[in-house]
Amino acid sequence: MPFPHTPGGSRRTAQRGHAARTALSAGIVAACLALALPGVAAAAPRGQVFTRTLAALPVPACLAGQLSARVVGWQGAAGSRIADVELVNTSFVHCSLRDLPGVQLVSAHGAVMINGPAPSTTAHTHGIVPLGFLKTEVSDSNYCGPAFSRPVTLAFVLPAAAGRVVAVPASPTDAGGVPSCLGAPGSAGNISMHAWHP
Repeated sequence: MPFPHTPGGSRRTAQRGHAARTALSAGIVAACLALALPGVAAAAPRGQVFTRTLAALPVPACLAGQLSARVVGWQGAAGSRIADVELVNTSFVHCSLRDLPGVQLVSAHGAVMINGPAPSTTAHTHGIVPLGFLKTEVSDSNYCGPAFSRPVTLAFVLPAAAGRVVAVPASPTDAGGVPSCLGAPGSAGNISMHAWHP
């Protein structure tokens, strides 16, 4: 004798089967993560393992090809020239930028007119999301070198051979960043920058 048909029975059976498959899939993912990252998997409740694992991944350092900088303008102060600079992450990747890269005053042909200290490998880092930006101020003084070609701009040397970002100059013929010579002809100039900030 056939069993009587129960309304909704097929639907409940399908729902139970779907729930079982979902639980099995979640268990497989959690087991795989537990093998790959046991510390993260052990600390996170079920359903949060994958999210926390992604958040724990390190942010890679920005490469010069991911960044674009421009000199907004120059100001003068007691024999020095001070630039406002903006830098943008033009890539589609979240990356980190370390404070105090090497900074240089450069001519139109890329010749280094004033060279700053080597880039820091220990300074604070900033995460930059795609199309995110940071700012800084650069100060230079005492250019006693040879004649130069315009426009003059700034370059930032990133640590760990990550490349060199040459800023777009303030104008096509700009030389506002060239300070007066305050020393003997041929004497070295000075250049420094503040930490990156929003």
